[in-house]
Amino acid sequence: MINKTALLPHGTLRSILFASVLIIPSHALSAENLKKKDFHHHYKVRTKILSSKNKSIENISVKGKNNTLNTYTIHKTSAATGLPLSLRETPQTVTVITRQLMDDMQINTLDDVMKTTAGVTSLQSDNAGRTTYRARGFDITNYRVDGMQVNGSTGFSGSGSTMNMDLYDNVQIIRGANGLMGGTGDPSATIYLERKQPTKTQQINAMLRLGNWNDHRVMLDINKPLNKSGTIRSRYVFSWEDSDTFRQRESFYNIGALANFVADLSSRDVINWGFQYEKTRDNGASWGSNVPIWYADGTRTNLPRSTNPVANWSFSEANTMSVFGNYDHSFSQNWHLRVSYMHTWSGNYQNLGNLKVNNGSKSAGGYAGFWNQDGTGAYLNALHAEYNDTRDTADVRLTGQFKALGHAQNLVFGFNGYNDELTTWSFSNALGNCNIANVTPYSNCQYRSTGLAIADWKNWNGSYANFSTHRTNAREVNVTRNYGAYVSGHFVLAKGLNLILGGRMSSYQYYSGIYNKKNAYSASSGSMNQNAVLTPFMGIVYDLTKNISIYGSYTNIFTPQSSYRDANNQPLSPVLGKSYETGLKGEFFHSRLNTSLAFYLNNQNNVAKTTGITNYITGNTIYTSTDGVRTEGIDFDISGQISRGLNMLFGYSYLQEKGLGYQEDPHNLIKMSTTYNFQGALHNLTIGGGFSTQTSTSWPVNPGRPLGNRKYDASNLYLNGYTLINLMARYRLTNWLSLTGNISNLTDKTYYRQAGFYDGAIYGQPRTFYFTIRGRY
Repeated sequence: MINKTALLPHGTLRSILFASVLIIPSHALSAENLKKKDFHHHYKVRTKILSSKNKSIENISVKGKNNTLNTYTIHKTSAATGLPLSLRETPQTVTVITRQLMDDMQINTLDDVMKTTAGVTSLQSDNAGRTTYRARGFDITNYRVDGMQVNGSTGFSGSGSTMNMDLYDNVQIIRGANGLMGGTGDPSATIYLERKQPTKTQQINAMLRLGNWNDHRVMLDINKPLNKSGTIRSRYVFSWEDSDTFRQRESFYNIGALANFVADLSSRDVINWGFQYEKTRDNGASWGSNVPIWYADGTRTNLPRSTNPVANWSFSEANTMSVFGNYDHSFSQNWHLRVSYMHTWSGNYQNLGNLKVNNGSKSAGGYAGFWNQDGTGAYLNALHAEYNDTRDTADVRLTGQFKALGHAQNLVFGFNGYNDELTTWSFSNALGNCNIANVTPYSNCQYRSTGLAIADWKNWNGSYANFSTHRTNAREVNVTRNYGAYVSGHFVLAKGLNLILGGRMSSYQYYSGIYNKKNAYSASSGSMNQNAVLTPFMGIVYDLTKNISIYGSYTNIFTPQSSYRDANNQPLSPVLGKSYETGLKGEFFHSRLNTSLAFYLNNQNNVAKTTGITNYITGNTIYTSTDGVRTEGIDFDISGQISRGLNMLFGYSYLQEKGLGYQEDPHNLIKMSTTYNFQGALHNLTIGGGFSTQTSTSWPVNPGRPLGNRKYDASNLYLNGYTLINLMARYRLTNWLSLTGNISNLTDKTYYRQAGFYDGAIYGQPRTFYFTIRGRY
């Protein structure tokens, strides 16, 4: 644990970090033991299949636009500006979770990615998949797959919880506002995922993993050229996992499948098309919390981590299917056109019931559900909800070069956008399609307060009457359209001086309509129309030395908030603000190692802030807007190969928030993942691990610690910081087969991933171990 009171002054801290960027690469990273001949031999790219006799899984690499096998960094990214820039040339902080890192550290889900990413924290509302990821003090709302914007949120209607990392080659996290490429920009981060792509080399990659809590996971990845020359090629990925969890009566399974095809129509024309399916189901999921923090008498519960007070029929399920296609045409050596389209359908089904604190109708007054230590006082809270979401996304992009000022200048012109239609099916007592044991629901299809009593929570086994539901045509339909044109340029003004300049003109439309049981339109629950919204972006990069640059960037913030509603159930106005970032970047060993030191400042107005009050008609939390929200901080990152055989991803973040009255994000956060492949006689052995450590946090509570007579202490809840340690080891049994062992939370630290929401808490995962056997041919 890091003591917040023992932190170094800002000036001292900045000096140390500045020195780290300059000293580490020039001393430890370029020591004499990195002999030039050995170093370049070690990194030699293999572009042909070795004979089966000499084939080695350490030396087989896939040739692609961003190969991330055997490395913890990438050479180029276009995620931030639409231009193919190196990490050093990109005037924002970029963290990359590569394929090699995912394989080493057993990163299988989006949640695993976020746990590993520097500067990112999370807020888990329950264990039904609702997790909010945050960076630089704000929620992350922008998600993209191969450049196409998707609904990657992990709420009840989002698809983020289904994202299976076995289908992706890498994940790039661009911290800071990034509205240039998507029309909406918040100052947190953008999550950019790249799918696995077909290559001209036939390969098979298979994996079997076993772990505690009866975890079983298998993966098969086949890369298959469909003709002799490889001009038509394919890739098929299948992933399946089934596991219990550390909680009682909880289990989950997920499935992922990808079929991806590429055809070279000519030397100038390439098409890419495919299909993707992802599914996850959590049996034993909770709603809104997992365990209560306080008993009714105000004392702490301190319940075991295995406690899971859910009904035995409680579950959450999410499905996502996508079809996608791209067409690439080269007009010349310097100008290229790319046209992309993706259609996504997702369905979410929630049938949840657990014992928790909650508020009832106005007539019931206050909150109920605080447990008494003798086993009384508990009530079953239940929710049934069904969602369908369809999204059509398109992007047309023209990139090219021209010569001016004695240098090649790069430009990109584009138009992109999406149309999203989210359907929320209606269930209520009035419609006659929601019922538990003939008890009238509190609102919609929600049971709260004192409706469903549990006689003895201590001895409850989850048995209770299930929901009786069926769909009618009654539903709410939310339509969102976001589209716009953008232009961006990378201009070399002089040797070592680069300007990145761009802008986007966007239109954002949102409309919500309610349809009755007879399928007739009956009412609107809100609308929003923002036209000609300009999002400028400017960055400048200056090379101080051959390996180190100084940079600065500025952009506007525009983030619609259709999911946050006021007391009249109207969406809050968009967040508006400005984002600034400056710092140093280092690039070493031909981009095999990248370092970054960033200082940032964000100012925002109209930021959503919870009131802790529930809308008694919709059952949703009421929010209000807050002006003058400000975050500032430091990000320091190292990624790539430190020396021969030593890979590392390291990040330190300092954050200061003002304007909300609490800080759910730690002031200080450190994350590191590293591996070392021995040389010589032990060359078959790779060891590694990592850790994350964070300082204390402050959380709002709802309603607060009970004081009796329906009074509560609503003071913020402070949680101590904590440190989690992970270990891994891999041994190459043969030239094509390896065995890996992983242990996470080595010390079995007890910690919370959220605390305070309806006076409940979510425990983090205890000590976990996996054994993985992987074959590559």
